[in-house]
Amino acid sequence: MIFRVKSKLYERLQTRRVQAGESIFYEGDRGDFAYIIEEGQVEIWTQVEDKRQILNHLNPGSMFGEIALIDGQPRSASATALTDVRLTLVTKEQVNRRIQEADPLLRMLLLMVMRYFRSETQNFRSRGKALAPKFFLEKLYPDINPQKDISFRLTEAVDLIRMENELRTALDEQQFKLVYQPIIDLETQSITGFEALIRWQSPKRGFVRPDEFIPLAESTSLIVPIGQWVIQTGLEALTKIQKRVNHPVSMSFNIASRQIEEPNFLEFLLDCAEKYRLDYQQVKLEILERTLFDSERAIAWVQQCHALGFPLVLDDFGTGYSSLQYLNEYNLNTLKIDKSFVQGMNVESNNKSCSICQAIVNLSKTLGMTVVAEGIETDEHLQALKSFGCTYGQGYFFSRPVPLEEAIALFEDPRFSSGE
Repeated sequence: MIFRVKSKLYERLQTRRVQAGESIFYEGDRGDFAYIIEEGQVEIWTQVEDKRQILNHLNPGSMFGEIALIDGQPRSASATALTDVRLTLVTKEQVNRRIQEADPLLRMLLLMVMRYFRSETQNFRSRGKALAPKFFLEKLYPDINPQKDISFRLTEAVDLIRMENELRTALDEQQFKLVYQPIIDLETQSITGFEALIRWQSPKRGFVRPDEFIPLAESTSLIVPIGQWVIQTGLEALTKIQKRVNHPVSMSFNIASRQIEEPNFLEFLLDCAEKYRLDYQQVKLEILERTLFDSERAIAWVQQCHALGFPLVLDDFGTGYSSLQYLNEYNLNTLKIDKSFVQGMNVESNNKSCSICQAIVNLSKTLGMTVVAEGIETDEHLQALKSFGCTYGQGYFFSRPVPLEEAIALFEDPRFSSGE
């Protein structure tokens, strides 16, 4: 059975439409949500001696209502739609997560500012005067600009929350696509497999680089359903490749620490492999070195994968927390030489990058592991790695990551032998 994990965090954020003149919340209400204005304008106001006093007018992109969400106290002011508005509802967990990710000093300042504005709102009602124009923290911290820094942090947090919601929409509306980069046997020049790589073309943001949205997905539970989509789509693609190729081909997937922590991950993986009738050896799981240290379940998870027959690849080797002891204990199948070492090679000068690449190849052989070099871009890179005894490689010298039909067409490319 193929399934998608559902969780409270995964459910798409709610949106709310409010017509002009209608209330969003009143002073004294409980703060269940904060709001991001997507369309329209909102007025923040309070009641002073039976008179309505305007505190602020907010435009699209602004977040409001977060103070009551964070401190758990009743709303300190009221919010009304000046025009027809569309709001994104933000949960307490989302706001708190962004605050916890902030720099400690900015986090402290942010919380102080919130307490300050609560007290000033109370003073405003008692005095009937405007809020103090001087930003009081400038006196306490003359070497920084808390108003600017906190404003930037809030803007950044709002954008991350908005992108998080857009990622949920992207998954539901199939905005993601996979591309496939071939992995080449350097000796026979044949294609032995592919690495599945996700791409996102957002209707609002255009092309979003993976290094922008993957860390956000990994910081939430979103990486679990996104990762499942990648695996299911990639294995379905592998079956189409196998129909055109007469020898076994593998598909490699990048696995995040949250996926390792997901109790149903291996069950899902097994279901997918069974559905598409694939040998487990064809499904390669790539993990970063830091994942072995970040995840409490890593040792047991690696042992389970090994027992089931799923090959494990240590990605970007040499750039993380390398430990020969852990490398020996984890019983991995393949090391991947990080592209920074490959692209740093200068064969003529026999520099340090060459020595590192040679050492990794020798280490892999000693441990009975295969080795893949990433980032091969020139024939000089290729020839040097072959001279070191490197087994496999991938990089723009062979092919960029390409859509499925182009990946299948590579088997007809005269540069690559059939592998049969």
